[in-house]
Amino acid sequence: MICCFTGPRAFPWKEESSQHRDVLRQLDAAILQAIELGATHFLCGNAIGVDTWAAELLIRQKKQHPELFLEIALPFASHNERELACCAVCQLADWVHVVGNAKCRRAAFYQRDRYLVDHSGLLIAVESPVFGGTARTVQMARAKDIPILRIHSSSS
Repeated sequence: MICCFTGPRAFPWKEESSQHRDVLRQLDAAILQAIELGATHFLCGNAIGVDTWAAELLIRQKKQHPELFLEIALPFASHNERELACCAVCQLADWVHVVGNAKCRRAAFYQRDRYLVDHSGLLIAVESPVFGGTARTVQMARAKDIPILRIHSSSS
């Protein structure tokens, strides 16, 4: 089974905070739950925030689960090429490729999100607050009756 991720790029708290540690703990637990449900292939969209955190956790999980496959789906070729964490994840992923062909950035992000959902049987969603690309991806998954493992982060 293939599992993908969605979630915000930014939160109102710092990465060193207890809220950040809580989201990482829940994200790691959701990845383990996905593995128990049969997921071996994971799709990440390479955005800063949740996508990068999920990919970093998967890279760690691969040490105990070498059968896991990490695919990075880029909305366009230069996406986050200056973000160190995103570049590091791409170097350690099993496959990195561009899925969008739109000239407009917004359309490319939509194509990437559509790719994630169309190729997955499970979605892990960090929802806080629920709007923008995260909400759109969750709606796409609901429309296809894809199960969703939800992580609610504290916004305070």
